Amino acid sequence: MPSQNILLRYERDPFLKESYAFDRDSGRVVIEVLLEKQIYLFNEWDNASRKDLDPDLVYFLEECFDEIPFEYEIQLNIAINEKERDLTRELAIADGIKSQFRHYLRANRRRLNDLFWRAAVYVFISAGFLIAAGLLEGKLTTGPLHAALLQGLYVGGWVFLWEAISEVSFSRGRATLTHKIRAYERFLRAPVLFISVVTKKPG
Repeated sequence: MPSQNILLRYERDPFLKESYAFDRDSGRVVIEVLLEKQIYLFNEWDNASRKDLDPDLVYFLEECFDEIPFEYEIQLNIAINEKERDLTRELAIADGIKSQFRHYLRANRRRLNDLFWRAAVYVFISAGFLIAAGLLEGKLTTGPLHAALLQGLYVGGWVFLWEAISEVSFSRGRATLTHKIRAYERFLRAPVLFISVVTKKPG
């Protein structure tokens, strides 16, 4: 059962309540996908044996991830024509969906690690410039070239240090990567359920 606080927050959020269902048994916000056939989950141009998800579906899911606050856990309900139901295939589809988002999670974690490594390199270069400037100060003559060299080392050191701080603390790229990682981690905790729907014949 969901906690009373989660349920109350959902009930008081008009956008969330209007856009997404709420599973009162699990306490999860439900992302619903309606498909006529299971094949529509996948990229029609992908000829590989293990197909990628349709790009429109990936875009839709990521938009949902952004709209649903992180305080809520989620689940994915795939509504499909009951004549298309194949339990074995559904298990494979659920695994395929999770597998693709695990790939996205690994890729974004790698990009975030690269960002931190780049920041560390900037700190190392900054320290080298500032140490060199400190060691040379007092040993060089007061000529304009020496003064320019010292000034360049100090300025370069502080510039690289600021770049490192900017990468880690103020970078929009870091914030975006962190947000995506949290979104993918939440989705990988989510159950993927297939729901039967009956398609009425026209007339």
